[in-house]
Amino acid sequence: MLLLFAVTVIITLAVLKTWLDARFFEGYDPGLPLLSEVRETSSVDWGIREKIAFQGLPGQMVPALYHHPRAATATHPCLVLVYGIGQDMRFLDEVAEPYVRAGWGILCFEQLGRGERKPVQPVRGLSSLLEFKQRISQMVVEARRAVDYLASRQDVDPKRITLFGISLGAIMGTSALAFEDRFSSGILMWGGGDLPKLLTENKYTRQTEQPYLKPLLRLVNMFFLSQAEPLRSIHHISPRPLLFQNALHDEIIPKVCTEAYFEKAGTPKEILWYDCGHETGLSRELILKIIDDQILWLKQTV
Repeated sequence: MLLLFAVTVIITLAVLKTWLDARFFEGYDPGLPLLSEVRETSSVDWGIREKIAFQGLPGQMVPALYHHPRAATATHPCLVLVYGIGQDMRFLDEVAEPYVRAGWGILCFEQLGRGERKPVQPVRGLSSLLEFKQRISQMVVEARRAVDYLASRQDVDPKRITLFGISLGAIMGTSALAFEDRFSSGILMWGGGDLPKLLTENKYTRQTEQPYLKPLLRLVNMFFLSQAEPLRSIHHISPRPLLFQNALHDEIIPKVCTEAYFEKAGTPKEILWYDCGHETGLSRELILKIIDDQILWLKQTV
């Protein structure tokens, strides 16, 4: 009886995993009406800030911020910013100015479960894992819908739309770039591949004394994250150019994961390393240097 029960559990889990994997990135529909709207507009001396919304999945309006140059007589290139795990779209307000001054528009959509899309009641336990899985799968769909939105605007050059992902946004941005060939290029900052190793060999996991943590993280990866593995898709982005930006002392992304990520990518590609951690050592001067490097690369590449 015990053996039969164990076999039944294994088969059930295998079926569940197959079902989850098959539906991980589903939902993108280029024919779905955008129903886009501009909810707020404000002006600063270096550009225009718009709060917009567009339909991502049926019945789900996705709020976003969009900063762009003032000039309305010509089209401009654009970035789609996909932020990291603990951020929200207001992060764009902190960093938009140098991009807009350089002639780029930059859009950041709010991810499921963050900022204006955060649930009223906190989600915990297995439900939080299911919500996170839904968040990261929708990140790819909604990044593609952001391209649909930008391509619908008369002031945007649809052939010069770049994905800019940070941390989790770089990891999931890899899949968005692979699925969506209208992204002409990608900037992947603080990203990495080999998710099992990333989860179990980062600084914080290695410091824990809990013996069950690593096996648990491997199980979580197997059932909830395996389809998001960047090493499964990053080579499909070529021949579109990629810029990798990474921290020499990253506490969250082991260097070996970054190196595997970069090596698996096709050409053209470039990697830049910075003397900081994932969240530590980021002085204002270094942040501006990182942005300047991005803008220089964009001007030379896009």
